[in-house]
Amino acid sequence: MKEWDVNLLEYASNIYWVIGIFIFFTFFLHLIFVLWFPLSLKAWKVVDYLWLTLALLSTLGLVGQAKQYRAENFYTNNETSVAQSLSDVRGWYTNYQKLICSEATLLKEKNLTETQYFKLCDWLERQINILNLNQKNKEIFPELPSTMTEGLNQYSMIISTVEQKILSHRIEQYNSKRNLHLINIKEKEKTAIQMFILIMSPIMLAFALAIRFTKVTAEYKLLSPQPKRKKE
Repeated sequence: MKEWDVNLLEYASNIYWVIGIFIFFTFFLHLIFVLWFPLSLKAWKVVDYLWLTLALLSTLGLVGQAKQYRAENFYTNNETSVAQSLSDVRGWYTNYQKLICSEATLLKEKNLTETQYFKLCDWLERQINILNLNQKNKEIFPELPSTMTEGLNQYSMIISTVEQKILSHRIEQYNSKRNLHLINIKEKEKTAIQMFILIMSPIMLAFALAIRFTKVTAEYKLLSPQPKRKKE
């Protein structure tokens, strides 16, 4: 945030300062548009659009604040959930890699090298390396493509189709949680316009209420019956 943003936010978040703004604008508007330059009843109807617009903008600021609060509230839980989901995917690969590669080593000692265990061991190690590389070079939670299971169906005699579906489900679940986590990160951040509306929301609402109070006073004065003049 810029220095002027910080200073303005300090005032806008002070309840006494906001109440002071409301009182000042109420007095000022009464002075101008009720006493000195009174508006007509029709003109005050048009003023409704102004204070309603200000009230709407201040509401948008509150909605943005609620949205950010929700994102911050779920951020830690979502991050933990994504990390656990990624760990589940990695666990599937590493568990089978240990099992299959150990079996391949035993078969090699028995000079049985014509089985699929060797190729499956290489496939599993390659997927783990891809996963490690994506995390190292891109981001802590990289997107996992569908190709992470490509070629696994060739080894259905070793790893059942049920276990293969479990891996596919874990990858889909991870990507879904990752996308939600990225949305939360974006919602935590604010653009310059969103920040300006958020900071100005209390001030706009105070100004809108001041206009509304002035309008009520003016309408009451205009609608009040005028005293009858005595005939001479």
